[in-house]
Amino acid sequence: GVEFIYKGNPLVDAVDNSPALSQSKEDFLCSCGIENTPYIAMLAGSRKGEISTMMPVLTEFAAKLHSIAEYSDYQFIIAGAPARNIDDYSKWLDEKNSSYIKIIFGETQSIIRHAEAGVINSGTASLETALFNTPQVVGYITNPITYWLAKRIVKIKFISLGNLIINRLAFKEFIQSDCNADALVTEIRDLLENKERREVMLSDYADIRNALGGSGASAAVAKAMIAELTVASK
Repeated sequence: GVEFIYKGNPLVDAVDNSPALSQSKEDFLCSCGIENTPYIAMLAGSRKGEISTMMPVLTEFAAKLHSIAEYSDYQFIIAGAPARNIDDYSKWLDEKNSSYIKIIFGETQSIIRHAEAGVINSGTASLETALFNTPQVVGYITNPITYWLAKRIVKIKFISLGNLIINRLAFKEFIQSDCNADALVTEIRDLLENKERREVMLSDYADIRNALGGSGASAAVAKAMIAELTVASK
């Protein structure tokens, strides 16, 4: 029963004004000391619990895709979360996989922007990935009891913001045991190899962007708030 004013989502402005859009992939990778090759973005989440459940899956996924001949030159870049440090990720890296798995902090938007595709932990990052037009698959693993309770309390079709916004599956969501290395390899390969599938996803991304209301959301909301407060004070 509370009135609201919707003027768009400020994430649109954050993406459209991102320095990542003006920086080439080659310059970005060079600035990070990484060879200019195709790569898959991997976002494990921002909380320690999310990282500890997603990292084993992500590193296994990377190993399996990297072992396939046509993807042997691919790299896998993990976007380090702002509140985390290398110690939160290092236990899942070793001498073997560190040759093709890299962790970069403070460059999440550039990592998403220049990736061939992304494996994204469900959250705001999945919406950001859609706005950058990067093909993605969402994965999410939580405590089994938490998931069991949530399934009985929360009645929604999807868990990702982009899918919820357009009320259809723009990109796949792998949850709990479905979020495994084999499933991720199959899905990422399809996104990379199936041109038609990519085009459909990008079309869905355009619908997501349109639903978010265009640019200038923060300024528009500020003006609307001033107008409402001015009326209320009279």
